[in-house]
Amino acid sequence: MIRTTPLAIAIATTLSLLLSTQAVAQDAPTPAPADQDELDAIVVTGSNLSGIDLQDAQPVVVLEAEDLKQIGANNVGDALKQISETGGGTGNFNTGTSGALQADSPAGSAAASLRGLGTASTLTLVNGRRVAVSSFANGSENFVDINAIPMAAVDRIEVLTTGASAIYGADAVAGVVNVILRKDFDGLRLGLNWGDSTRGTDEARTNANLVYGFQGDRVDGLVVVDAYQRNALYDRDRRISSVEPRPSQQGIFPSFNDLDFAQDDIVEAGCPADQFQVGRLGEYCEVNRNAFTATDPETRQLGAYGTLNVKLGGALEYFTELALQHNTSRADAAPAPWDAEIAFDHPGMPAELRQRLVSLGFDTSALIAFGRFPDARTIEVTTRNWRWLNGLRGDLGGWDWETALTVSRSASEQTAVAGIYNVARIEAGLFGELCADGRTNCAPGAGGLWYDPFNGQAGNSQQVLDLVRETVPRDGSSRLYAWDARINGDWGRIGGREVPWAFGAEVRREEIADEPSPLATADADGDVPVYGFGSTAVEARRTQWALFGETNLPVTPTLDVRLAGRYDHYDDFGGDFNPSVGVRWRPSEHVLLRGGWNTSFRAPSLAQVGAGTTLSSGALPCSTGSEFFGSFCGGFSGDDGYLSEIYGNPDLDPETSTAWYIGTVFEFGDRATLTLDYWNFDQEDLVDIDDLELFRRALTDPSLIYNSRPRAGDANQRTLAPGVIGIATRGGEIGDPIDDVQLQLINIGRQKTDGIDLGFDYRFDDTPIGRFKTYVDATWTHSFERSESCDPSGSDPRRGAGDCSADGQRLLEKAGEFRYPEWLVNTGVSWSRGDWSARLWANYIDGYYDDDQRADVPAGRRVASWTTLNFNVDWDIDDRQSIGLNIRNLGDRDPPVSLGSASNVDLYNHNTLGRFVTFRYVYRY
Repeated sequence: MIRTTPLAIAIATTLSLLLSTQAVAQDAPTPAPADQDELDAIVVTGSNLSGIDLQDAQPVVVLEAEDLKQIGANNVGDALKQISETGGGTGNFNTGTSGALQADSPAGSAAASLRGLGTASTLTLVNGRRVAVSSFANGSENFVDINAIPMAAVDRIEVLTTGASAIYGADAVAGVVNVILRKDFDGLRLGLNWGDSTRGTDEARTNANLVYGFQGDRVDGLVVVDAYQRNALYDRDRRISSVEPRPSQQGIFPSFNDLDFAQDDIVEAGCPADQFQVGRLGEYCEVNRNAFTATDPETRQLGAYGTLNVKLGGALEYFTELALQHNTSRADAAPAPWDAEIAFDHPGMPAELRQRLVSLGFDTSALIAFGRFPDARTIEVTTRNWRWLNGLRGDLGGWDWETALTVSRSASEQTAVAGIYNVARIEAGLFGELCADGRTNCAPGAGGLWYDPFNGQAGNSQQVLDLVRETVPRDGSSRLYAWDARINGDWGRIGGREVPWAFGAEVRREEIADEPSPLATADADGDVPVYGFGSTAVEARRTQWALFGETNLPVTPTLDVRLAGRYDHYDDFGGDFNPSVGVRWRPSEHVLLRGGWNTSFRAPSLAQVGAGTTLSSGALPCSTGSEFFGSFCGGFSGDDGYLSEIYGNPDLDPETSTAWYIGTVFEFGDRATLTLDYWNFDQEDLVDIDDLELFRRALTDPSLIYNSRPRAGDANQRTLAPGVIGIATRGGEIGDPIDDVQLQLINIGRQKTDGIDLGFDYRFDDTPIGRFKTYVDATWTHSFERSESCDPSGSDPRRGAGDCSADGQRLLEKAGEFRYPEWLVNTGVSWSRGDWSARLWANYIDGYYDDDQRADVPAGRRVASWTTLNFNVDWDIDDRQSIGLNIRNLGDRDPPVSLGSASNVDLYNHNTLGRFVTFRYVYRY
């Protein structure tokens, strides 16, 4: 499959014509002016061309080594928060969104996203080359775990904020995050960082690192060792997040009903008075899940990175890189929910409860309990990453060439260490049929053991707990094998100026396998053998090859045009050619105009095409006036939660995208620079799920409704079989409480976003008290629209909802809505004088509307804007020693309340860490 556009054909034709005419267009070389320095043969992010001045040719944000030190970044994720182009939406994720559940991001991992378009649309590179993706996907998206890059090895981070498919690969839809590692160092450097919050709880972070490098006439090398440890931060440790806004109605003191579903559930009298509530289904003993959840999990990281460069003679050079990383994270989530039948003659049942069940007319021969286990679901994830690169570079007739082989692997092991319970053994234990050897067919009073769900489940012996708990191991592995070759040189002249060219080829093989325990995957009946915990099995592989070319045409002394094209071929999705055009015009010494256009083609990730069943959960918006209020909600005003299964789809279409930008750079002398860029992205055939579309179809197609608990006399006895798309309700009718929903990944439609980036810096180099630099980095998102299904026959009360088309689709505006701030600003001032340097800066996140689809969130409520002030100071004591102090959130400001989040805080955009103070010491030999 090859996708072409008229502009793509035109660019390909232009490249071909230029190639065929350059040989006859050779002129005698014109020597460079005597005062012009020869540029080093370097390649900047966003181009394969080397040895030419591409400064300001396109928007590239760079965090230099000094920036990384002054902002006190503990990892790459911390650093990227200082770039406004990486914020907003739910594309980025960090350890604050990780946890023990399938819907959480993988424990201890983090990934980068540009423009809120998602990690799958942002290409993350290390030294300009790909690395293996994480073996555990984030939902259905593969990603590069930026926590697997040792921070002490990072020299700088370059972020190309426009699409780069023609340069780096068809999947560089939103741009590139290129982490450049150290390579030139001579001597030994030891560093130690220690920090903690000032809130009185222990969130200490400790980092120790060693950098050793040597440079000889023929051989130079570098070794970096980096160790990092972070203690956990829990929701309960902060006032703002200690109590969740919507406590669970399944409590550690369970609610009881019968299989004929009596009018109301009841709960035992032992439920604490402040937890006793009455809701839609009757009595319940609520549980505050935030008392168990880790906001930032405990993490330990140990990494090593080494390089070696050997001059073999002439211009020929051998180079190699070896990176090793070992990370361990421990994450906690709320206790698992459970429901099961229970014996009326259970010996632990309180007499008061037994009497109430009889007096209220419950069918005591068929009782069912709904509750949560008393301990948090806790998992430990150990990840081992390694990458080995071997290459040669040299010169051939004035052309620089480079080729390299890369092998990269990410392997993860996950183990449940608490809170995961075996369904069959709990069910047996509720009838006294649990055997001491783990079997489930013993008789009460004749070897059978009881699981006691009463009195807060505190009366169970260690023997019973050991039998009903599971460790649920999970193993994952991701591999990348890649070869690339590139060549750069000048060929031909235009107007007396050299024309640079770059050509290359790439082949890569990617494999991924995620193998959870059968205990955490759906069995043949669609059931999971453990409560409230699941994993997705993935098995997929792909081979891809590419050819690419690039040139920079010096049309006039003040105008140049960059043309690039790349053909990528996937063995499972066919081929695609993606062109790119970039224009740079300098009409005067102080003004530069730039613009560009490119296309992209993203084949569905391996986790999307090779996934089995993903266990997740969702909630139907049932606020008064919602489109489902009088149907599926049954008049109930409040979100109706359900469990869900999501299936992979090998028949997905690839996503396509078009991006363009236009901007300007103003230089006010040699001290001030102002950049202003408008950007626009338009993606089609997005891969995702749309649960509301399934509910709308079910309103006109009753065959999509199934009965989750059929009983005698029910008109609808159909149950939802594994792999079948549909909705199971408690009674098999629309309006009954929803239990299960089964969905499939589909191409849901379109996503569009546009906005403006603003950058400004001004330098004061000659003041009596030192040198100053002020800077502003700001992004304004004008619009972020995403396709969602809608009801063509009526209106939707959600703010920003556009007209619904006849095919049941519309673009929903998200800019300014929940988790999509319109403005993100980082601004500050730095100072240096002699041995001292300092920086004072602020991070601003604009306000936005709260999640107003929930009944208990007032319509029109806004999450307030949030500004944090930060400070850093460094002192070089002598030639060998330096110390530093970094204070994040200087004013110790709490984040704004976000009622649409279970933690009361939007952890995609904010954090609850509070004031955090870090001390830094460096010694150099």
